[in-house]
Amino acid sequence: MNFQEFTLSDLLARFGGRLQAIQASPVATEEVKLSGFASLVSSKNHHISFLSNLKLKFDVLETQARIVLVAEKDVEELVQLTQSHPCSVHYFWVVKNPYLTYAHIQTWWVSQSQVKSPLKGIHSSAVIDATATVHPTACIGAGVVIGAYSRISSEVHIGPGTVISDQVYVGSHTMIYPNVSVYSETIIGNFCIIHSGVVLGADGFGFAHDGATWVKIPQVGKVVIADHVEIGANTTIDRGALDDTLIGFGVKLDNQIMIAHNCTIGEHTAVAGCVGMAGSTHIGARCTIGGAAMLLGHLNIPEGTHITGATAIMSTIQRPGAYTGIFPATEHSTWEKNAVLVKQLSKLRQRVLEIEKKLLK
Repeated sequence: MNFQEFTLSDLLARFGGRLQAIQASPVATEEVKLSGFASLVSSKNHHISFLSNLKLKFDVLETQARIVLVAEKDVEELVQLTQSHPCSVHYFWVVKNPYLTYAHIQTWWVSQSQVKSPLKGIHSSAVIDATATVHPTACIGAGVVIGAYSRISSEVHIGPGTVISDQVYVGSHTMIYPNVSVYSETIIGNFCIIHSGVVLGADGFGFAHDGATWVKIPQVGKVVIADHVEIGANTTIDRGALDDTLIGFGVKLDNQIMIAHNCTIGEHTAVAGCVGMAGSTHIGARCTIGGAAMLLGHLNIPEGTHITGATAIMSTIQRPGAYTGIFPATEHSTWEKNAVLVKQLSKLRQRVLEIEKKLLK
């Protein structure tokens, strides 16, 4: 992206914080012209960079960035470092949380620098049912299909090739990227971001076995997505069997996540890529779930729980905390030996119990 240029004084006035001069005669803030962020190791002199982990402090000595966001708690140590080693940094921009400040500045900077789509209104190739309602400020791309009685709110952007089925509601200022599939009766809140390949409202995996074949159970619930939710590319969220599948306010979902029928996710929970959630999993607010974790169905995860990547959660967690269930990788021959031992643990436990009984007599 080609970032619009701003002066350091402009950015400081908008986002606050204080400057700590490093050079004996630093360039005046109104003369420092900046055009975007870059990492410490790849920055040029027209970039801002940031340091959120003090373990990387020596990268400050190598960077070409003239401005570096740093934490208030780290600035004294960093100043001492730069006094004994020459570097290109002119100012430390001191804030409470450099990474969070970077997120805020970058969000604003991108909004100022993006090339705005010339498309307004409804593309001529879009197919919109006569009973659907599309707000005049919405932007509907090429080849979009919008079904009967669906409602598209103000400032919504729907990318090319997306299909919105019947009786869908899309809240205001929501961005739907190309080639998204939204099944009937799905509800999407305001200020959501839905990336390409997402499927919302497909049937849950519900079947009854009659002894010989599988009988499909109609899935009559909906998918309901609250405001300010982001859903990553190729993530799928199934509709409920009876009750709705619910995604709470501010939830952030990465790419290629599978959320089965009747799951609920509490507000501001973040889920990394390739996580799988079986049906009727209920996750509390402000949880974090690492990549490729697996959650069995009909269980509860309490508010504020952290599950590390590749962990399998097989039963309800009773109290918040950090949970890990990863067996470390070893050489294959060693793994085979350990696997044999693990398979014998049940027999070994029984023998221990028998020995305890004999000793206690």
